[in-house]
Amino acid sequence: MATPSTQVPYVRHEGFVRASRSIARALLQHQDLALMIVQVRDVEKLCASFGHCQAAALIDDFHARLSRIGNAMDTIERISDRKFVISFSGVRNRGHATLAARKIERVAQQADTGHDAMPDLRLNIGVVLHPKSDSDPYELLRLAEIASLDARRNNDSVSFYEEQSAQQLFDELGLQQRLQHALDSGDLEVHFQPKTCIRSNKIVGAEGLMRWFEPEYGPISPEIFINIAESTGQIIELTQFAVQTACRRMNEWAEMLPELRVAVNITPSFINSTEIIDVLQNATKIWNICPDRLILEITENALIDDRETTHNVLTQIRALGCHVSIDDFGTGYSSLAYLRDIPADELKIDRTFVSNMLKDSGDYKIVDHAIRIAKSFSLSVVAEGIEDKETLIELQKLGCDYAQGYYVCKPLPANEFVNFCRDYVGANG
Repeated sequence: MATPSTQVPYVRHEGFVRASRSIARALLQHQDLALMIVQVRDVEKLCASFGHCQAAALIDDFHARLSRIGNAMDTIERISDRKFVISFSGVRNRGHATLAARKIERVAQQADTGHDAMPDLRLNIGVVLHPKSDSDPYELLRLAEIASLDARRNNDSVSFYEEQSAQQLFDELGLQQRLQHALDSGDLEVHFQPKTCIRSNKIVGAEGLMRWFEPEYGPISPEIFINIAESTGQIIELTQFAVQTACRRMNEWAEMLPELRVAVNITPSFINSTEIIDVLQNATKIWNICPDRLILEITENALIDDRETTHNVLTQIRALGCHVSIDDFGTGYSSLAYLRDIPADELKIDRTFVSNMLKDSGDYKIVDHAIRIAKSFSLSVVAEGIEDKETLIELQKLGCDYAQGYYVCKPLPANEFVNFCRDYVGANG
């Protein structure tokens, strides 16, 4: 049975990062897209029959041929040993997308390694269309992944994302019930990724990121289980768990990290509900945490779904003393006028642009522009996705306030996070 954990190993693969960035830029240009996850099937059988070297050569040849079918506006990236992300621009309907998918299949049938007995490659292709679907690059990739899983489940070569099919897939995998069990039994975890002040080099905060290791399926992508929680109403319990855990950890770390602020992501559906106010009040009271130490992160796109309600709820959140951060900035369509009025304290520049800003002048300009916009509205700025020292130095020159990314530290379980902070403070005074 196909498992939803297949996303996890490649999310930091260079090809995945490049694909995410290209898709984000295409969305900013309001392009029509057909986004595809292409997976080579039966690789294990190929390895067993012809050896790993021959199988790898066949897939390498397929990749080389794929790279020649697109135009300058298309994206073709390899994200694992057997999986590819392909984005075709200017595709407006299913018929056009189906033709593109069939073209990919023909390429798979032309692959050659000089071994006469090698069979044609078999593919699963998951397709999602924009603008008919979401306008966030990571969400589009998630939907394409679901479509690919659906193709495997039905033994089809090509499958388009359909909400009904996705729900059926989740039902068959039993993930809704498994998620409830994880909530009830405490199997969910919150990992913490440090956030440092670029100017002082001190740890000033962390982002709490939920993780779920399911006994049968292994690690489940947060994008998948959070989507399930939203569709089933479990998102309230999930958010309560995240906020309660963040406050409990801050209470435990009070002696060593008395000023640490922890950020928790809030989904669009929950930010439009006043229940979030009760969740915040209860958690901060139970764990004796000043609300000033909690940061609520909401994506840029969520700001435009229900502007009046979102504005009112965010105003109440800030009235409690909590901070509000606009996450994934640069991938959405919020107008500057609305950004001027939104009750927020912080802006986070999406990793899609930060990770490649020194190599791509377009990404650099987006980062520079975002910092200038934030400063003009008196917002502090966090750059996420920092991978190297050179990027950190350049961000400091541009006036960015805070750094988050693998160059500083990856997300860590709570006990490892404490050890990292202890070592970091010792090494940096």
